[in-house]
Amino acid sequence: MRDSFGEHEIFPGRILLNDAIPDWVRRDLKARGYKPEYASRTSGPINAILIDPAQKTFWGGSSNHGEDYGIAW
Repeated sequence: MRDSFGEHEIFPGRILLNDAIPDWVRRDLKARGYKPEYASRTSGPINAILIDPAQKTFWGGSSNHGEDYGIAW
């Protein structure tokens, strides 16, 4: 994984995952050489709206990062 800013250091095998990842997945990732780190929130806030012209609908979703929302009209 590369840092997003600055010199963009490289950290081979490093991966950030949600705390809810099951133990069997954790073990499998370590066996494959990954260096997992865990946190309760691994991204966000993220908000998205999909415009579906075929169905003439809007679909929206927001992360559970706080007071997030999406709006379309």
